[in-house]
Amino acid sequence: MKSTTKFLFALAIAPLALAGTTNYGGTARAGGAAFLGGMIAGHVVGGFVRRDQARTQAEVNRSYYQPAPVVQYHAAPAPGAAKSVEQRLQELDDLARKGYVTTDEYKTRRRAILDGV
Repeated sequence: MKSTTKFLFALAIAPLALAGTTNYGGTARAGGAAFLGGMIAGHVVGGFVRRDQARTQAEVNRSYYQPAPVVQYHAAPAPGAAKSVEQRLQELDDLARKGYVTTDEYKTRRRAILDGV
């Protein structure tokens, strides 16, 4: 049976568990139907719990035993040609014109570029 059908079956049996209980003179008496209904309902609910635990354990096992992903390493790209002194000075001038470099930084970096020649 599907789990939905079993659940509905358990709901249908629950009233049977209560039907055997009658109230005569202030004392409750449980009949055989109540005992039987309780046993069946307990069995069905226990089955739900066992199946849920089995599914959870299966998911844990499945995630634990999956193969590790393959990591592929690629070689680093070859470095491009070094920029010429003129290109580096042009970039520095652009940075200074746009305000990204202060006047002191501009002079220091320009001197470093020219000293590297």
